Amino acid sequence: MKKHLWLVCLLILAMCLFAACAPAQEADNPGEETNADTVTITDMAGREVTIPATINKAYSHGQVSTIMLYQLAPDKLLGWNYELNDLEKAFILEEYQNLTAYGMGDSVNYEAIIADGPQIVINAGTIDDGAIADADALQEQLGIPVVLLNGDLDQTAATFRFLGEILGVEEQAEELATYAEDTLAWLEEAVAAVPEDAKTTVYYGNGELSLNTAPAGSAHAQVLDMVGAINVANLESGSGSRIDVSKEQVLEWNPEVVILNGEPKQDFTANAAVEAFLADPDYATVSAVQNNQVYGSPKTPFSWIDRPPGPNRLIGLRWAFSVIYPDYADYDMDTVTREFYQLFYHMDLTDEQMELLMTA
Repeated sequence: MKKHLWLVCLLILAMCLFAACAPAQEADNPGEETNADTVTITDMAGREVTIPATINKAYSHGQVSTIMLYQLAPDKLLGWNYELNDLEKAFILEEYQNLTAYGMGDSVNYEAIIADGPQIVINAGTIDDGAIADADALQEQLGIPVVLLNGDLDQTAATFRFLGEILGVEEQAEELATYAEDTLAWLEEAVAAVPEDAKTTVYYGNGELSLNTAPAGSAHAQVLDMVGAINVANLESGSGSRIDVSKEQVLEWNPEVVILNGEPKQDFTANAAVEAFLADPDYATVSAVQNNQVYGSPKTPFSWIDRPPGPNRLIGLRWAFSVIYPDYADYDMDTVTREFYQLFYHMDLTDEQMELLMTA
């Protein structure tokens, strides 16, 4: 009897020692440290940030991240960076059209942001030392955790997944991320199928005179670069910059295709820019004019190409490829557009909206 009791005690002691020495269970995400109320994450700039475990409202400090937040989880969007115009509102769900506009640049109303109580601040763009310093300063100013996201087009899938995880909307994030990955995979094959001798020269114009452009290699010209176009503005410029050029320079470049954006700040539409360009007798000898290859870039509710260079560039890749290399675009742009807006803007486009997209 005593021998049996001794064995039972030994067994209990061994079990206790095993439990004490067993490693603690790892968190679902090894990059996160959690407690009941907060989680410490590493954002896409490599910064450690402690955020609430559950996030109901987020303020976006830049247009790119605002668009991504609306596309991913509109109910968590605190507000816009500016007041949407009627055309933009036509492509935004009614309950979000008139959210507070907190301002941009030097006009941001930080007091209103703090008063409205977002749990985090997000911003997306090119990750560099300047972006990190700005995020740290903004976090200190607001007393609200600031999370940096990678705004590069080829990182769109990773950014949606990252944002979806911290917002707790992983399923929707996966749908958007998969779309981004599928689009880039299609693009790689499509561009590879275009022979070198078919590569086309393109001029991309902004502003009321269409004489502001995005140089090759800049963030603002990324769509042109990725679809395999030859950007005639192969000029030295700071990364992410746009530059002014002369009419004489455009004539010298003699592009085969011209894509115009207009001037959003002045309500000068892309189609108005196209009409002005075609009506200018100085451009009559330009190859794109002679061959009817001047296009206005869609930008409703936000640009497909640039200004801001956001996730709408995914549909912009399809559109730009279709107008630059129509012989190699084996898809219906109408169908592709409807699919994109259903997934990213939560709406089934009417025929009227489709027409508006292409003419505004």
